[in-house]
Amino acid sequence: MKTESMWRRRSVSTSRLVAVLCVVSLYFPALNGASIGPLPEGEVPPGKKLMVIQPHHDDHTWQYGFGGLIAKMTAAGYKGVYVRVSNDEKDGGMQNGWGANDVSNYEDTLDATKNLGLSEVISLNWRNDHMSSIPHIELRDQIILLIRKYRPDVVMSYHPWGNYDRNPDHRKVSWAVGSAVWLAGLANVRRDHAKLGLKPHQVPFKFYSHRSDYGRGYHPNVFVELSEDDLVRKAKSYRLHKIRVSAGAGRQTREALDAMGLKIPALDGLTDEQAHERLQEMLMHWVSKQRGQENGVPYAEVFYYMDEWHGVPGLSDYIRESAVER
Repeated sequence: MKTESMWRRRSVSTSRLVAVLCVVSLYFPALNGASIGPLPEGEVPPGKKLMVIQPHHDDHTWQYGFGGLIAKMTAAGYKGVYVRVSNDEKDGGMQNGWGANDVSNYEDTLDATKNLGLSEVISLNWRNDHMSSIPHIELRDQIILLIRKYRPDVVMSYHPWGNYDRNPDHRKVSWAVGSAVWLAGLANVRRDHAKLGLKPHQVPFKFYSHRSDYGRGYHPNVFVELSEDDLVRKAKSYRLHKIRVSAGAGRQTREALDAMGLKIPALDGLTDEQAHERLQEMLMHWVSKQRGQENGVPYAEVFYYMDEWHGVPGLSDYIRESAVER
């Protein structure tokens, strides 16, 4: 028979676990993901040029996408460029100042993107957390110019219509990307680019991603299977951003556990940075494994994928059903 005290102890233990998970989820948002799948399987599209456009230095590799697919695409022969829109001046400590943060994060970005197989980093250097004040047309036109210069077959970004993202830089950049990808292919837009020898370019393939628990505005339509190597490269690129390794989540999590009389044995003997790294590795694998299990494969990332026919509703289905080889 269960006594009242036994039920009370069970309730306290459950409360402790919930509290710990709340602390951990603040630092590791992958724990907040909703179930996604089963979805149709996406593949690496034909082509050879990739452009990844993101607000911050570390957005190319996060739990919810991009890093694994980037690794998969470069392994298949794609050449890629990473466009970092922000200067990331506030992503780091105050002891060395914002300028030092910018330089440090840029250097980390070079290492992390190289690990994924990207060959170049372009920094637009807009002020971190001040991008809401940028005229939309100015940022949009910068991206149009880059698209026409590099002529990518694939563009990756946060979802342009993921309007519930709490990060204003994410909203600003993704909206500009969505506009620029469309307008870059129109000859009557920025006709002055012709003086630079730049012609209109319509990007045929787009992969957009967002956290699915922010609300409406983002519903992935494909999953992409990841290999173990894709996942290892993705996790390593995250760790190569030193600010992410030293962000304090390892210490905060262990302090929360200690206050509740709990511990994770796997973290024993590790420094705070090592504990953070161990937790991050676990969560990188965890969310990729979750997305995989939901879609019938070991590991996966999910995206909102748009092909060259996406702009005409129904055309993709008609082509798939009707087109034959000549």
